[in-house]
Amino acid sequence: MRHPDGRRPTADGVEAAIVGVLVVAATLAIAGPAQARVQRSVPPTPQTTDPAPPPAPAARAADAASTRDVEFVDANGVPLSEDKQQNLRAKFKDDPALQQATQSSPGPVRPKTGSDAEGRTRDIVVSGRRPRGSVIGDIPAAQTFNPLDIRAYGASDIGELVQALGPQVGSDRGRADNAPVVLLNGKRVSSFLEISRIPTEAIERMEVFPEELALKYGYRADQKVVNIVTYERFASKLVRASYAAPTEGGRDTKASGASYLRIARGARFNVDVDYDRSGALRESDRGLSQPTDMPGAGAFRTLVPATDRFTLTGTASGELVKGVASTLNGRFEAGSSRSLLGPGPAGALARDVDTRSGHLGGVADGRIGQWQWSLVTNLDRTTSNTATDTVIAGAARDTARSVATLADATAVFTGAIATLPAGPLSSNLQVGGEMRDLQAASRRSGIGQVTDLARDRATAQANLDLPLASRRGKVLGRLGELSANLNAAVETISDVGTLRTLGYGLNWSPAAGVNLIASATDEQGAPTLEQLGAPTVITPNTRAFDFSTRTVVDITRIFGGNPSLRSDHRRVVKLGVNARPFAGRDLTLSVEYVRTRIDDPIVSFPIALPAVEAAFPDRFLRDAGGRLSQIDARPVNLRRSAQEQIRWGINFVRPLGAVPPGMQSGQARFVSSEADLSKALPPGARILKPEPGSAEARRFENVASRLILSIYYTLTTIDTVTLRDNGPELDLLDGFATGMRGGSPRHKIETQASVFKRGLGARISTNWQSGSVVRGLSDGTTGGRDLRFASYAIVNATAFANLADLFRKGSDAGWMTGLRLSLTVNNVFNRRPVVADETGFTPLTYQPDYLDPIGRTINLSLRKVL
Repeated sequence: MRHPDGRRPTADGVEAAIVGVLVVAATLAIAGPAQARVQRSVPPTPQTTDPAPPPAPAARAADAASTRDVEFVDANGVPLSEDKQQNLRAKFKDDPALQQATQSSPGPVRPKTGSDAEGRTRDIVVSGRRPRGSVIGDIPAAQTFNPLDIRAYGASDIGELVQALGPQVGSDRGRADNAPVVLLNGKRVSSFLEISRIPTEAIERMEVFPEELALKYGYRADQKVVNIVTYERFASKLVRASYAAPTEGGRDTKASGASYLRIARGARFNVDVDYDRSGALRESDRGLSQPTDMPGAGAFRTLVPATDRFTLTGTASGELVKGVASTLNGRFEAGSSRSLLGPGPAGALARDVDTRSGHLGGVADGRIGQWQWSLVTNLDRTTSNTATDTVIAGAARDTARSVATLADATAVFTGAIATLPAGPLSSNLQVGGEMRDLQAASRRSGIGQVTDLARDRATAQANLDLPLASRRGKVLGRLGELSANLNAAVETISDVGTLRTLGYGLNWSPAAGVNLIASATDEQGAPTLEQLGAPTVITPNTRAFDFSTRTVVDITRIFGGNPSLRSDHRRVVKLGVNARPFAGRDLTLSVEYVRTRIDDPIVSFPIALPAVEAAFPDRFLRDAGGRLSQIDARPVNLRRSAQEQIRWGINFVRPLGAVPPGMQSGQARFVSSEADLSKALPPGARILKPEPGSAEARRFENVASRLILSIYYTLTTIDTVTLRDNGPELDLLDGFATGMRGGSPRHKIETQASVFKRGLGARISTNWQSGSVVRGLSDGTTGGRDLRFASYAIVNATAFANLADLFRKGSDAGWMTGLRLSLTVNNVFNRRPVVADETGFTPLTYQPDYLDPIGRTINLSLRKVL
């Protein structure tokens, strides 16, 4: 999107054009407790002591039919959505009071306002609440997964499930990774690690929401939101073990763990322990070519280090004070790694890294009148020690140590501040503060360096949802459901100053099953303390490709923090559409346009292209002969970047075969035994046990079966960077790159297919991206050649068997109860990136095994619920 003269249009102009033409999505959900009324004008009834005779069958049929014209409204007199209308009509079609209220007047009925001197109004009140664990506000879920959908993924716990969903929960709007915000029962948690090991059997439903919902929980609108709702009663003990290894040999990984979880009467207690160990993978294990002057260097250099990791996590929650739910979470993690950096004076140079981290988090939430509040606190401390051999014989090792401490608290208040004709005017206020401290010390060649940074941060964020039109409330009903959103945030950072964020958007539901969201955000973001002050670490013998001379060299690379980093300024515009076009079919279509403009973006240092060296000459060191010998790879600010993407997706879910009436929604629950089922269900619950092998049993097998298909396509239309003021605009889609994987792919396709029936399941996912090119690289003699990165696809496959379902005889599966065997093959076809110039030559650093050392791996895992 550029002017003919090449200039970019102003952000305000583009945002005004998009938001002014396209408006976006509101939900049919009703916040908080609600009452549905059937209002009917009923003429005076003569007083009599004789009971009314029961209606004849024909009259009863007419009465039942007449309820189809009844209209249900909420406590404010606003009609409910059509799907809720139909559900309530079906539920109360046999209610005598409802039938009596509908006998007197044929035809459709609307809520009556005012009074009638010759009649009276009769109300039938039906009390109801939103589903347990619902999120705040009225933004609809883009996708909802029931227990049978979740079971078909074969995931062991919440962490695996979120990872398996892949593109369905990813976002490209944030500064860091695209991991979603994860809620538990509609509420914030202290950290995702608090709930990541909860087994999937405990999940009653899972919902995925667009980024705009994050505002209502005090987050930025740059992460999707996943809401996990657990059963009210659940208990499990499980153990797990796995072994993974690449088919080409080398590094293998052994992992084991155990966990205990109990949920009852609003309380939750769980403890989890994990240990995993992975071996090192050396260049010699892959037969990588070496420079002619280092023929045996591959035995002294690791592609992937050896690692050990141990974690222990515990969580307890309950209602310590009446009306206030509280959660306390603790986590300890210890890890180590060992890398080989190439030949040294006494063998291989080695680097050892040891880390220790501790986390203590707390969450409390409750209500004050109509206001819902939550308080989240965290205390984290991470210690890292690094020791690196040097190329000087007999010299002491270079060392680096860092200790990072974080203490924070965030309070969020949500409620309605007024009732407008189209609905409640709801607001959200978040206030918080944090204290960070980073102490770092390094010693290189006997010279020490000490860093001690501290940062205090105070934040305030306000979010306002303004209803503009409502079909249900008869306010500009032809527009459907329309609301506007305004949000603003300010944060004061002790070492940076004051940063501001402003956002606005429109939510629009023009028809049932269709939701649109348009939003714009203008925000400033500070560099992290680690980006500013991480200890300096020098890595010798780092293999690099010098694009200027087209040679492979071993250099010294410097890592660490950069105290000169500036805050960035980000402008994001989003337009999204989510639709369910067919009633009764679980088919969801989505389309999303995102445009991002950033001034002073903070990035890891780019690769050694000539344009990068010209923009940052002080980061490169060459010897007298022009040979590259050192790169200072600490993070930098670029001048600006711009990106535009269009992304669409299709998600489809269905059972495999006919299912019993009323069970199409798949709201079923599976447990290990009848004893566990009796404990899990409320008193008086009915257990249905069809005869094994009967037609009814086969239909219930169909209920538990699933076919899940999803496909997402991303088209990147603009991806450019400007390295310095007055410098050229470099196109990452055509000729420029910042990382070893080449430029940005213009096209990406992500697919996933899952199938499950009779205890057997399989999942296949594919990630494909188009190729890219780095143009006009100087070779010192011919003036320049292109380096091409071919398109490639990665296919991953998982097969699993719930042995109790597969071999169950009668109601007892014996030792197989709760046992799952899984086999996963990552990179099924052992594909790796292929890089070559116009002559077919591949530089040493771009050998496929450098870009993907592991290749195809096979992972066998066992999981037993005790």
